[in-house]
Amino acid sequence: MPNGYLQELFESLPGNEANAPTLSTKKIYPPIQSVALKPGVKPLSRDDELRNQDEPLAVIPDAFEPSWEQKARVYPDLVGWRLKHILGNPVTTAGDGIIKDPDEVAIPIGAHRHVFKAPFGPAGASPLTTQMTAAYSDQGTYFRLKGAACAEFSLETPEEGGANFSASGPGLYLARIANPSLTPTYEALSIRPFVRGNLSLEWVGGSGTTQDFSLSVSNPVEAVRSLGIASKYPDIMEKANEGPIVVSGSIPKRQLDPDDYDALINSAGFEALARWVGDSVIALGYPYKLFVEFANCQYVGGEPDALANQRRHGASFDWKSTALTTGSTTVTLVNSTTSYA
Repeated sequence: MPNGYLQELFESLPGNEANAPTLSTKKIYPPIQSVALKPGVKPLSRDDELRNQDEPLAVIPDAFEPSWEQKARVYPDLVGWRLKHILGNPVTTAGDGIIKDPDEVAIPIGAHRHVFKAPFGPAGASPLTTQMTAAYSDQGTYFRLKGAACAEFSLETPEEGGANFSASGPGLYLARIANPSLTPTYEALSIRPFVRGNLSLEWVGGSGTTQDFSLSVSNPVEAVRSLGIASKYPDIMEKANEGPIVVSGSIPKRQLDPDDYDALINSAGFEALARWVGDSVIALGYPYKLFVEFANCQYVGGEPDALANQRRHGASFDWKSTALTTGSTTVTLVNSTTSYA
């Protein structure tokens, strides 16, 4: 049986080669499909030096640009962790039989509602970062990445295989470490991931038949060498200047419909909702749920299929969640996790 694990904790400030951030009480051992901690080696090439030597010169260590990538299914606890990583801290409220989810269903004791609402956090110049420890146990090799920010997150719910996400971003410091001798504990196997059969979608009025739906979040971040410490690694993680956190995606339609085309041409905004209602129960018959609400969704690209000798013609559209005032996107996750602090 293959052995290995990934442990992840949030940092009180972006971790670099020299500092030691306080780590979160909440930790997670995600049931990953894959994770890659990349060193981003940038050796110094000296082939441009005049040395009367007609062959490549030995390279030396110069700079490193570490990064990470992760793929996993959308489990209720894990997706909350990843959403916090890219969207900032949620507002968490314990279920009491009175508070409600976006469907106006009361949330019982034992369940917890986590709400992420635009404009997303955290405040200040730095994004939230995590510390990742990857154990290649069978190979006796272990790595730790500090200052890991989440720059990209995408969620898909294919016909088969369960809902899945991919996430990636830069880091500040990656090192090989001694065996940390951690004992992984996972989200209970009895808790199922969200699947295609859990997803329902409310979209443009009169919209054509939906073929698929995907969602992505872009969080521009930048790893910087500030010269605050002597290091071959970057030491500061900052929000980049490209713009705000953007929620967008694509939605192919099996059948072309005039309402979709008119919404594209007119940049017409519409309210929309993606809802996943899981198969596993938290308490008193209440299942795990994930809602993504768009106050002003807009088509920003797309086109009909080419007219051809075929029975059905569809279309594909790119969409973006935008703000008329504030609160363009609200993500509500209801699970059994008491806190992500």
